[in-house]
Amino acid sequence: MARGTANEDQEYGSWYKPEVKANIKLTLAFAKAVGANQSDKADNLVVSPYNATAALSMVALGAEGKTREELAKTLYGVSGADLDAAAQAYAKLNTEILAANKGQVTLTTANGVWANEGLVTLRDSFVDQLKKTFSAEVSAEAFGQPTVDKINKWASDNTNGLIKEVLKELKPDDAAVLASALHFKGDWTHKFDKKLTEEKLFTSDSEITNVTPTMKQTFEEEGGFSYLKGKDFEAISMTYGEEKHSREEWKNPTMRLVLIRPTNDDTSARDFLQAQDAAKVPAWLDAYSFQQAIGTVELPRMDIKQSHDLKKSLEDMGIKQGFVQGGADFSNMVEGNGKSLFISRVSHDTVFKTDETGSEAAAVTTAVMGLESVRMPP
Repeated sequence: MARGTANEDQEYGSWYKPEVKANIKLTLAFAKAVGANQSDKADNLVVSPYNATAALSMVALGAEGKTREELAKTLYGVSGADLDAAAQAYAKLNTEILAANKGQVTLTTANGVWANEGLVTLRDSFVDQLKKTFSAEVSAEAFGQPTVDKINKWASDNTNGLIKEVLKELKPDDAAVLASALHFKGDWTHKFDKKLTEEKLFTSDSEITNVTPTMKQTFEEEGGFSYLKGKDFEAISMTYGEEKHSREEWKNPTMRLVLIRPTNDDTSARDFLQAQDAAKVPAWLDAYSFQQAIGTVELPRMDIKQSHDLKKSLEDMGIKQGFVQGGADFSNMVEGNGKSLFISRVSHDTVFKTDETGSEAAAVTTAVMGLESVRMPP
């Protein structure tokens, strides 16, 4: 038995701050783009748009002209002139989120920038902006295997060892690396009983059936989970962190896991995602559209690790000029030869694990900047 019905004509999230609303919309657009470009459409899809925003925002702050306009519009829905303010609002939001979750769950973010001192010199104004806005670690060094090892160690250190490698090599014309890392670990507000976990059949989007450990929990009083019914879906929301109600201490969980199931059994999860309107905040991404419920929840254990090449996905989202050799403009990033700089590649590594106790997740987005003038002729 559950309550909560979505009004399909309602604009959800209208009471959110602009930066929150913009990030929710980016979340959907990013997931759709990466999912559409995933080679194995039957595979799981694990992405962290929130993490990708940080890395791409650092790249955007170094851009000018059309390159900057595309990044600003795609990431925040603003013009290039308003990019700095939007990035600052995002960074402030990140600080607020970290503070709100302190003592409830483990949630950390980190940003780093490494420049190839043999090819480029980062502008002082750009470095100052990265440090002030994103608290980024910035260093200049001669690129080689030691730098690769250093960046991989940084990624591992900032993801609790979940992601140990984000780079295999650095090429001679790689001018800079900008990366953002995120790590989350939280216990369920209401943990699953391991004794109730059973091996059950699970059918994927490709209609392949596997046997997997499935957790089970029955909530007989409201407050254990929340429910929402839409025109073509059902969704539940489960929280992480302690829930205390006393005169001395009042804590409400802030992190949650949303589980969505299309009401039409013939509609795959991937098709449902692709059908969503990325210009709107869907009801199932609006925390306030859910209502407390009672009932039984079954959830498979998960341990998923993925790596995505984001170039095509970002181009589909509208970030194109930054990838064009000789056409990109990163004059705000480096001294002198900013118009020879371009985005060479962007990778997105993710991990998501969940069991009866809780969940752990990590993501690292790595953007590598290339220098066009260094390339040798055929």
